[in-house]
Amino acid sequence: MVYCIEFYTKKLHNGKYMKKSMLTLFIKLFVFLLLPFEIINLIYCHVELNYTDNGITKFRKVPKDIKVANLGSSHGSAFDYSEFPEYKSFNFYLPMQGINYDYHILNQYVDYMAEDSVLFVLVSFGEVEGIQPDFQYEKIKKRYYHFLKPENIENYNVFDAAKQFFFPVVCEAHPFKTIWDYYGPKYFGAKGSVENFPAEDDEEAKLKHSEKIRNMITKELVLHSFETMFPNCGEEGYKYNHDYLMKIISLCNEHKIFPVVVTCPVPDLTSEYYAETGFFEKYEDFKNVILSEAHQNGMNCEWYDYSRSPDFCHDYTNFKDISHMTPKGSLAFTKDILLRVKNQNILK
Repeated sequence: MVYCIEFYTKKLHNGKYMKKSMLTLFIKLFVFLLLPFEIINLIYCHVELNYTDNGITKFRKVPKDIKVANLGSSHGSAFDYSEFPEYKSFNFYLPMQGINYDYHILNQYVDYMAEDSVLFVLVSFGEVEGIQPDFQYEKIKKRYYHFLKPENIENYNVFDAAKQFFFPVVCEAHPFKTIWDYYGPKYFGAKGSVENFPAEDDEEAKLKHSEKIRNMITKELVLHSFETMFPNCGEEGYKYNHDYLMKIISLCNEHKIFPVVVTCPVPDLTSEYYAETGFFEKYEDFKNVILSEAHQNGMNCEWYDYSRSPDFCHDYTNFKDISHMTPKGSLAFTKDILLRVKNQNILK
């Protein structure tokens, strides 16, 4: 009897000891492994959501009663409303964004637009017959989990949503590079990618910049860049872009928003290389089909093609690479397009 009591007393004591040991082990694991991981996770989130190309923190403060706005991929950076405070504005663009997510973003924020407002819908050269490939979408899909509702995310996955909410760092291929690219130049003197553009009164710097851009633009680079982002898919791509563009135009009209389709300015050498491929015949056909279909269905729609505009495309100080505008070019372009819609009584 005494033996049995001693046996169960020892067993109970050992069980309590094991539970205590497990708790101690868990605390040590948390302190030495999980806590540093979570710190890295928080630092990564801070950098990724605030300072990288994703730029999605702006969606936390989308204003109501927007009078003028734009969609688009990186070419949407050509819209700079900073000098036009008389219009409540918002730039919905995100780098590498396909026309499908232009529609999803509009679908989520359409009620933030005022009646009789104007929405500029960007169509780049790649968005006539091109479709964003899966591998490009995989690079950027994570950002949509941070601000879009599930119904506006294609192939929404609850496990992906959980990872993005709790541990976004594990979804990143090179998280430490992302962190270093921000903190390195800021605190350790590492070289960062600082964009410097010539002052308006510095003629020598403007000439050097123009020459730099002109030398940068080669036929191989131009065609490869657009083909990488939106590979040509022929008739399938044409229908894909046509259908999404018509959905955007239709949604705008349903909410009394005037859609203006825009192709932004590019350097004249870029459009010349595209012209050699016979692209602009397809582009003009696409534009005419969209406008005709919209007007036949009683919908408002305009199309502004700035891609070959002599007011912008010959001056290479308006561009920072083969297709994107400098701050100076963006302000001039935005001023021009706002004046244009105002003169046509589209923007009231």
